[in-house]
Amino acid sequence: MLRKATEADLDKLIAFRQETNGGSHSEVAGWLENIVGLDNVLLVEQDTPDGSVLVSMVCAVPVETRGRHGIWFCGMATAPAFRGRGLMTKLMDGCLRAFAADGAEFAVVVPGNARTAQQLRGLQFQNAFALRFLNRTIPHNLWAHADFDAMTVRRLVDTRVYYQPGCINLPLSSMNEVVSQLYRRGATIVSNRRGYGIFFIQKDILQFVELQADNDHSADILLQAARERTGCEQAQIILSESQSLYLGEGKRCSYGMIRFLQRPFPLTDVYFRLLV
Repeated sequence: MLRKATEADLDKLIAFRQETNGGSHSEVAGWLENIVGLDNVLLVEQDTPDGSVLVSMVCAVPVETRGRHGIWFCGMATAPAFRGRGLMTKLMDGCLRAFAADGAEFAVVVPGNARTAQQLRGLQFQNAFALRFLNRTIPHNLWAHADFDAMTVRRLVDTRVYYQPGCINLPLSSMNEVVSQLYRRGATIVSNRRGYGIFFIQKDILQFVELQADNDHSADILLQAARERTGCEQAQIILSESQSLYLGEGKRCSYGMIRFLQRPFPLTDVYFRLLV
């Protein structure tokens, strides 16, 4: 039986998510309730003599880019006892047909591994959003100016769209929880009038999971300000393939996939980078 989740399913969903994907109870609960939204969780259950058993789940979160409405599929999982039967493929195929009939223009997903990516290609998803990973040594600059943890979520969302007008946006309520979880995991946001970056410190290395700026020089100032604050001299930076920052630098890696549910549209400037 396929149905939408309700508040009464929360404990069962948390346990299922932890079993299939790991994570702490609070993080999983925050992800389900505040990033995904229980209304966007679809469940498949099987009746047994002892009651219904959760077989699989998939989350379908509304997103948009440049006025186009789509769906971000995530949290796809099947209970170990039911794997290998093609149940998730059938569930995803039914969901895609239903959302297309309802007017959704595209669906995006970040596959967790190569096997999942291959299965998604069988559902007409295509690779579309590569990332670049690059390393930089940060020079000393006492005059580099920036603020730290001074951006509101609303400003972060607006600034993302300013630098990436084709950004695929989650609902603001979801972004509130995304930023909260980033902070709980130790993230810092460095920002000024020329851009911003979100970084973690790992073994004296600044790991920037996002960096947006007017140009390379403006990005360098943000890196230098972060160095002056933390003392870390090395940075590892994740950029989208389409970003103009440090163009041509870094190792290219696959990231997101898309399936067009209506007429295809250009993806040249579309920015898909989740921080969850």
